[in-house]
Amino acid sequence: MNQNLQANKVFMFSSVHVWSDTRIYFKEAMTLAENGFIVDFNAIEGPNVCTETNTKLNVTTLPRGGKLARPKRWKQLYEKALASDALYYHFHDFELLFLAPKLKKRKPNCKIIYDMHENFPAMLRTKEWIPAPARIPLSKWLAHKEKQWMPACDAVIFAETSYKKQYQQVAIQQVDILNLPTWQAETKANKEEAFTFVYVGDIVRDRGVFDMLDLMRTLKQRGYTQIHLKLIGPMQPQVEAEVTAYIAKHELESIVTTFGRIPYTEIWQHYATAHVGLCLLHPIPNYMHSLATKLFEYMAAGLPILATDIPDWKALIEETDTGLTANVLDIEVVANQAERFIQDTALRQRFATNGRTAFETTYNWQTEADKLIDLYR
Repeated sequence: MNQNLQANKVFMFSSVHVWSDTRIYFKEAMTLAENGFIVDFNAIEGPNVCTETNTKLNVTTLPRGGKLARPKRWKQLYEKALASDALYYHFHDFELLFLAPKLKKRKPNCKIIYDMHENFPAMLRTKEWIPAPARIPLSKWLAHKEKQWMPACDAVIFAETSYKKQYQQVAIQQVDILNLPTWQAETKANKEEAFTFVYVGDIVRDRGVFDMLDLMRTLKQRGYTQIHLKLIGPMQPQVEAEVTAYIAKHELESIVTTFGRIPYTEIWQHYATAHVGLCLLHPIPNYMHSLATKLFEYMAAGLPILATDIPDWKALIEETDTGLTANVLDIEVVANQAERFIQDTALRQRFATNGRTAFETTYNWQTEADKLIDLYR
């Protein structure tokens, strides 16, 4: 396919993420558009409508559908990529990696960038929806296929520094572009009357949803009534049913609120009025060597952190002096740490101030944006 490809044009695509995904839209796509690139952005429709007015950022959404609709999406995205006159093809999902050799064969002069958000083959080893005997063989097979397909790409972006150790033999350009928060002005808002814990992210079992509910139940049993937990993020129907049943069983309706997915700007309003940010993910392989984005968002918001004592997280939180950690599998220990926050205003203020300083000086998106533009240039 002989085609004149535009040197300042990007075809960015995802078959999994909604268009308003923070990393791919608000950070990467917007950064490219603000730096003179024309970005044709293709992702899944979401609950919010795109109101972006940047003429260099064109958003096209695909119907949500279920897992069975995925192959149809792959075909649609591949055909759109073939028809595009962009020089760059930047994709965000492991399931699209098999398209890279096909696209390179048809467009040998194009530049293909794989944006690796997670180590997918490793993650499969703990996925409950895969029958246990199949997890390790499937993980190994996909790891083998990944090494076959990746050389068709021109570069791979790692969202975590820990990923690259397993890809040293893959001879393509590699760069770490961490999922740090975009610049947020410091906000001074009144805290809610009830002592408020907040969590933002996918609401699933291994990200600690039932541990956070256990925490509220335990604090209530200890006599705390003026407390509140905000759970902000998408839930699968089965998880939502289990969460609703748990809340009803333990009479937590007045102290737990679920919000679903909300616009990125609204998240920061909830951070501003909360007292503590929760990050109680389970210590499973997929999380053991990745720094959760919400840790940095809590710092940016000047929000003290209560997190799982995963070694990398504990080191970061102690180094920046921004919060407390606990063994998430021992709810009494988690509740003890939560009580320290409730009872010690000075401790919270110290962590809040240090978090904001760490964000302003080190942990913000601008350093990563520069790396992204350097890669493209």
